[in-house]
Amino acid sequence: MRGSSVNLSCQLQLNGVKVDRVNLYWLVPDVNYKVKENLYPRPRLRSTRINNSRLVYPVFINDLSLTIDDVQPSYTDTYICETSLVIGGKSQRSTGKGTYLLVYEEFITFLNHSDLICRAKLQGPQNVDLVWEFQDQEHDNVSSTVITSSDNSFWIISVLPDWTQWCQTQQNTTFTCKLRYMEQNLVERNIAATCAGDLPASYSAPQPTLLYVLILGNTLLILLIIIIITFFCKKEKKRRIRVVVPNAKFPSSSKTKYNG
Repeated sequence: MRGSSVNLSCQLQLNGVKVDRVNLYWLVPDVNYKVKENLYPRPRLRSTRINNSRLVYPVFINDLSLTIDDVQPSYTDTYICETSLVIGGKSQRSTGKGTYLLVYEEFITFLNHSDLICRAKLQGPQNVDLVWEFQDQEHDNVSSTVITSSDNSFWIISVLPDWTQWCQTQQNTTFTCKLRYMEQNLVERNIAATCAGDLPASYSAPQPTLLYVLILGNTLLILLIIIIITFFCKKEKKRRIRVVVPNAKFPSSSKTKYNG
């Protein structure tokens, strides 16, 4: 990551051979594999972009590793360790295969509603990709988008849509986004998503005590309404039964006689 220190390993294996002299060179080649920049020994008449490099041990120790402090995105390149050995008065060169240094400026994962987003900012290299892993399986079918910036850097962004679909059988799921170069995983970031069934992560289940209080309150309110309605219905029915028609008269032509 930008601002960190990195160690470029170079081990010289002599296998018991007596060496008269060892000359060490750290090189940065160009596309034609010619020397584009000397890191060690540093050129006297020409400035170099990397001034904060140092050898891990003195030259005549088998460990010829180089440490670079405060790495920057522009340091992304291939670094080659080369030695010129003098054995028995004869000169012999030995060159390593090179170490590719990829410096990323930013690499984060975050949750955006129902989507998981992973993005990284780098400079220069191709063949870089973002790969998702969850439930112990890599999912390399999620496509990535590349956005180029004006400073020769670029963003690579990968979106995992609707992550809640992976929460059917478990409460917690850890998603891992891997920054990969040439089929090799360089660094990864994890994000843990808490979910229950199909509920989104922003859902917060009510507390049990509060839920019981709400249910009890609603039940008492419904009972009170039923009691009031029942009371008024009975009162209305009783009032209707006591209806009396006073001084009832019957027509004189009626053939029915009434006593009393």
